[in-house]
Amino acid sequence: MINELQARIRAVVRRNQGVADPILSNENLELNPVTREVKINNQTHLLSAREYAVLHALMLRPGTILSRDELEDRIYGWNEEVASNAIEFIIHGLRKKMGKEAIKNVRGLGWMVGK
Repeated sequence: MINELQARIRAVVRRNQGVADPILSNENLELNPVTREVKINNQTHLLSAREYAVLHALMLRPGTILSRDELEDRIYGWNEEVASNAIEFIIHGLRKKMGKEAIKNVRGLGWMVGK
């Protein structure tokens, strides 16, 4: 419990030091981690916090397959219950907003976005 608290405090301190992520972009998608704004084909879209977290994780590693476990670790807290299809549900919502080709499913391995 103490280690988790220390990690969270370090994360808050890092954010408050003005260290900002650059704008992440590929093809027709732009994600600004500072403002949490997402533009698809130059149109701003609203995403839920979890949709944003999944997309941010994928955009940080374009061309790399992220497994369900990796994405769950990224968006859920340590003591949170995770439904068996939660990641699939979030990705389905993202693909509805962005188009089916924006996030590629690599059967049996996970998901990725293009470079």
